[in-house]
Parts: sequence; C-alpha cells; structure tokens
Amino acid sequence: QDLISCINKKVNNFDKYNNKNIRQEIKEIKDEWLGEWQSKLHSDETPLNPYRIVNDLMQTVDLNNTIMTHDAGSPRDQIVPFWECTSPKSYIGWGKTTQLGYSLGVIMGAKLANPEKLCINIMGDAAIGMVGMDIETAVRNNIGILTIVLNNGAMAIERPSMPISIEKYKAHSQGGNYKQVAEALGGWGIRVSKPEKIISALKEAISITESGKPALVEFITKENFDFSKYE
Repeated sequence: QDLISCINKKVNNFDKYNNKNIRQEIKEIKDEWLGEWQSKLHSDETPLNPYRIVNDLMQTVDLNNTIMTHDAGSPRDQIVPFWECTSPKSYIGWGKTTQLGYSLGVIMGAKLANPEKLCINIMGDAAIGMVGMDIETAVRNNIGILTIVLNNGAMAIERPSMPISIEKYKAHSQGGNYKQVAEALGGWGIRVSKPEKIISALKEAISITESGKPALVEFITKENFDFSKYE
C-alpha cells in the first residue's frame, strides 16, 4: 500500500515538471546529428548511396499506413537511425542480428496480418540470394509486399573477416539481376541506378502492391562503410 501511495504521488507530480526544455534539447541534438548526414541523405552520386534511398523512401510512403522491417547486416544499420515510426507496430525489429533473408518471411506475415497497410522489407543482395525463391510464395498467395534490394554486388562489411577466401575465391562478390528474378517468379520488378529515378520507381512499385502482387525494387548501390555513431 505504501508503494502504491508513493507511485501515485510521483505520478500526480509529473505535471509540475517542465518538459519543454527537454524536448528542445532533444530536438537540437537531433538536428545537429541530421546535419552531419544531409550530404548522404540527399546524395546524387552513382552507384546510389543507400542513405539517399532511405531518405527518398521516407518522403514517399505514408508512414502512418506503413510497416517496415529490414534484414541483418548493413541494411539494418543504414535504416534504424533514420526511419521514423509514427504509429504503434509500424516497425518490426528483432534485436541485434538474425539469419540473412529473415525479413522476407517476416514482411509476408505482416502483410497477411495487416492487408490494408503497405508492408516493406529492405534487404541486401546476399540476403535475397538466400531466400529469393520465396517471392513465388508471395505471388501464389497474392501477398502484395514491397521488397527493396540494395545491390552493391558484394558482401561489403564482411571483407575483414575473410581475406583469404576473398583472395582465393572472390568470396565477397555477389552477382545477379534480382529484378529479373522477381519477374521470373511472377512478381513485378524494376532496377534503378539513377538517383532521380528513385521516387518514381517506388511510387510505381507501391501501386503494384495494391493489386496484391509483390513488387521488388532493385537499387544499384555503392559499397558503404559509413554508419551512424553519433556521440
């Protein structure tokens, strides 16, 4: 009873705290951090900068009607700092890491549970190389998901872990046209290599998903080793 009384007293005192200064401090820190990333978020370079894709995606979708998840590795580190969730259950996270390709099944489940929402998964070329055939599952069951593939043609961040395999067997290299894979399995696909085409491709893909057909947008990106570690 004493504990409940103490908690009630603290709760009743919450209104006395001035949160305005705290909100302003958070905003200033966020603005400073985002300022450091503007050149990447709006980059016109080719191959495409992954952060430009993330930024353009956020400007294109209705965040209140979107569910987002991502795969392990670089896509996770590129999206998590910048993606803004505006409604509950609009982001599916799963901790530090998981097996490559996990996001494809996750987003199919999200779409089945929330057919009225735009459901997006973002993955790398290594991840789709492991599970890409299951696009046919989405086609067969009319699961209109949007899969975004960041194709940099390599397992980029793994380079330090396998120098001998890379030297002898080029183990880091990835190949494939995943837009064509999606089409061959009955889905819709588009391949994008120019920054000015990002938003139009995303809009077209979103309209395709509304018919129940899965769409895949393959972006040709550069290898990226810059990750947000604001201090």
